[in-house]
Amino acid sequence: MPGAHDPFHTAALRGSVLATWQHDPSRLRQDANLEEDHARGYYRDRVVTELAQNAADAATAAGGAPGRLLFRLTTGAGGARLLAANTGTPLTADGVAALASMRASAKRTGGMVGRFGVGFAAVRSVSDELTVATRPGPTEAGAVGVAFSLAGTRGLLARAAADSPALGAEVAARHGDLPALRLPFVSPDADVPAGFTTAVELVLRGPAETTAMRQALTELSDAVLLALPALAEVRVEIDGEAPRHLADVDSRWLVTRAEGTLDPVLLADRPVEERDRTGWSVTWALPRTRPAPHPGGPGGGAVEPATHTGVVHAPTPTDEPCTLPALLVASLPLDPSRRHVAPGLLTDALVTRAGETYAQLAGALNNGPPADLARSTSPAGADPLALVPTGLPAGPLDAALHAAALAALRATPMLTEVGTGDRLTARRAQALTGPVGQDDAVLAALSPMIGGLVRVPADRLSQARVLGVALRDLADFLEDLPLVAEPARWRELYTALAPHAATFREALAALPVPLADGRTVRGARGILVPGWDLAALWEEHTLGEHFPGLRLVHPAAAHPVLTRAGAIEADAHIVLAEDLVRAAALGGEPGGSEDADDGEARVPAVVAAVLDLAALAVRERPGAELPAWLARLPLPGPDGDLPAAELVLPGSWAATVLDALDQLDPAVADRWDAATLRAVGVRAGLVTVTVPDVVAGPADADEPVEGWGDYLDHLARTFGPGAYLGDLTAVADLDAVAADAWDRLLERVAEDRHARAALLTQVRVLSGGRAAHLTASSYTAWWLRGELGAPFAHPRTGAARTPFLPKAPAAVAGLDDAVLTALGAVRDLAELDEAGWEAYVGGWPPVGEVPLPDALALWRALVRASEAGLELSPQAVPVLDAGTARMVPAGEAVVGPPMWAQVRPVLPVPAGEVVRVADLLDLDAVGEELPEAVGAGAVDTPSEVLAVLPGAPAQWWECTHLRVAGVEVAWWAADGAAWATTTAGLSRALAQAAGSWAARHLVEAVLTDPGRLAELLAEQAGQ
Repeated sequence: MPGAHDPFHTAALRGSVLATWQHDPSRLRQDANLEEDHARGYYRDRVVTELAQNAADAATAAGGAPGRLLFRLTTGAGGARLLAANTGTPLTADGVAALASMRASAKRTGGMVGRFGVGFAAVRSVSDELTVATRPGPTEAGAVGVAFSLAGTRGLLARAAADSPALGAEVAARHGDLPALRLPFVSPDADVPAGFTTAVELVLRGPAETTAMRQALTELSDAVLLALPALAEVRVEIDGEAPRHLADVDSRWLVTRAEGTLDPVLLADRPVEERDRTGWSVTWALPRTRPAPHPGGPGGGAVEPATHTGVVHAPTPTDEPCTLPALLVASLPLDPSRRHVAPGLLTDALVTRAGETYAQLAGALNNGPPADLARSTSPAGADPLALVPTGLPAGPLDAALHAAALAALRATPMLTEVGTGDRLTARRAQALTGPVGQDDAVLAALSPMIGGLVRVPADRLSQARVLGVALRDLADFLEDLPLVAEPARWRELYTALAPHAATFREALAALPVPLADGRTVRGARGILVPGWDLAALWEEHTLGEHFPGLRLVHPAAAHPVLTRAGAIEADAHIVLAEDLVRAAALGGEPGGSEDADDGEARVPAVVAAVLDLAALAVRERPGAELPAWLARLPLPGPDGDLPAAELVLPGSWAATVLDALDQLDPAVADRWDAATLRAVGVRAGLVTVTVPDVVAGPADADEPVEGWGDYLDHLARTFGPGAYLGDLTAVADLDAVAADAWDRLLERVAEDRHARAALLTQVRVLSGGRAAHLTASSYTAWWLRGELGAPFAHPRTGAARTPFLPKAPAAVAGLDDAVLTALGAVRDLAELDEAGWEAYVGGWPPVGEVPLPDALALWRALVRASEAGLELSPQAVPVLDAGTARMVPAGEAVVGPPMWAQVRPVLPVPAGEVVRVADLLDLDAVGEELPEAVGAGAVDTPSEVLAVLPGAPAQWWECTHLRVAGVEVAWWAADGAAWATTTAGLSRALAQAAGSWAARHLVEAVLTDPGRLAELLAEQAGQ
């Protein structure tokens, strides 16, 4: 038994620790570092909860009445103190040894102070001086205690260091930060408040620690009692505030608990001392109410509002977030910091148990919750769906809890079926979404036909979806309704749904609808409700015989809901747009007799019916386009039936210009008016067609106009395959123009508003493709350019700016400039685009001499073309050869500065453009080769020359002979230097060296007569 003077053997504990430190000073460093983790505030927010855990451990070890805990924060002249007094098992010598060991708890299967001592060590985050006092029982006198003191520790170590220089060095290196918890002292003034067994008193280090403890005590809530069921009540006393009393927690929370014994396999990877704790427990708690604070409890305190912290308790709060709307307390394994749950088999098994217990909590809600819960402002109220997690988890453990809870909830019968009241699991349930799903009358009407129907409140749809309830909109339910033939029954349904028609118009489109032919179809959209004119025509011509299967609503089922649900009042345009009418007219579906005809018009009855519909459509909507398929309507021509678009109206403009098309049978032209025949595609004048949603690339087999596929390939080369170009309009029948009618065709294109736009409108990429800034010619321009041999010289411009271009065709005479430009007329070679250049080089003259003015214009144009990044492949190119321009095969030509013309045939361009022009024509380039100079002497460049040519070299080389590649030359320039044998050559050499070739004649004039300098400079003014 411990002696009375030192009941806890503190002297022996101190001696053992000091001996260890003296023998191995590094052990002091290890202990100090470990305690420093706590002393620096890492555990400051855990002090209150760890002291509560100690109290719960003491109550559990006592095995009697539930424990009580008192927190008292006092301030005064001597500083602030925090007292934590608890009932239960008193402090023992083993307990003191555990406190002083930091990592060895006195409890194995249970105990008083912390897990492995880490819990009690949290006090070092707020205190350097503390005592623990105890007595055998809460009513007994004679308390004894133990103290832990940083000051006392420093004194002992100072004396111990006198005999151990190494220990002294280690102490000095700590600068006063020493492990106070390793050296316990006897507390001579031990005291425990009446009614309690053990008391921990902390002398708080300073204002920051005092503020932290005041806040922690203020925030202490029901969560501590729920997490530590061994505690029945907690009293909080803070100087200057009314006491608070936490008790009767089960009256404010709906609690579900589960417990059991662990399989030892699950503990295999846990620390040795933890493997003996084979019991597990899980508690979920949901607040019943959130009342305002009211007087109650001993001491006149206030009942604590029922709250939870949003973290996992194991059993004290951890740093693991829990976003489920209830408080979780579980015997989850923790890492050494006691802030995080340790991963492993044990955690996985307990998470599964937590999910099952959570589902039991939901079942408790649905099985008749207390009245106060039903009226509560709890996050869940009485609705079990509120417990279904829907948000994103806040961490791995939270995600695992979500998954386990969902798995258990999905298997729990927690939903009530409409009509029967039976309980259903989520897998057996389905619910109607939207406001109509909250209409009891609608649900009652649907429930006999729809099994498993449950009502889900509008604010719980996301939970129901996550749980696995089949959430379906009105359209889905209507699609599952059995089809019935009685129109009156459906009319009753339409009436019931009428109040929701405006809101659920699309959903009602799935309504079953009876038709006049006895069928019942699903969906009102597209059902035809004929207007008066169409109805009369239908009856007069018995159109139903020609187009069986058209969807006409049964008159007895007519109801305003059908119109709102997508049924439409049809006119002739709408009927002609029906695929069934198109198929019947083009022979794809049975219609009227193919042998029947309309009087002398020689057309089948079904075609006559279509023409009658077209005539009505033209009267109903003058100027509106009819469906494009009518252009394929078979009509009689001279040699049999042809598509309407391949026939011309007798006596029309088209009949004189489009000689590749046949004339329509005059009897048909007499039977139906010209407006109707034009509307179905018969050609009378110039026709434009609009091709929707054009994509550059391969064309469909059915080309809207001749050559459309080649044009799309052209667009793909311009914009890239797959570029979306939108709707494009083209002039049709260009392949049918008579050879002698091009002037009339082009005149009509220029005058007709639609055709002119089809010609002049550039094509631009809308999405996809390489670049939005690129443009391409319209189909009409592309076709006509090919037909007219573009590019060609503008008929109203001189040939000097367009050498080697063909003359304008006679057919374009008199056209305005915009049309001429679109057709490929060129005023200047600079106007050529990439396609124009490709056509242009193909028309260059063959090998032989060409006029020098034409060559000069072409050389300049090639420089401009090279700036556009084009790539051309001409067969022959123009070169300068001894003062003569001639075409030579492309393989014999090179590109270089003008000086190279003295040496070999060269395509002359400015020195800075040589590489680009060579790349443009895929030719070799020659550069600035140094000459072979004989008798060369450096001569200063005249100041007059420098005045007119600032970039000229300060000196030049005067030579008696000058050769390049073995050829005698009069001048040369390379690397900024100039060589010359003559005055004329000098002027060119200096201009070339200065990069100002155009100034050569001015330089020559100054060299010849320096006295003219002022005159020549004056002439340059304004340039």
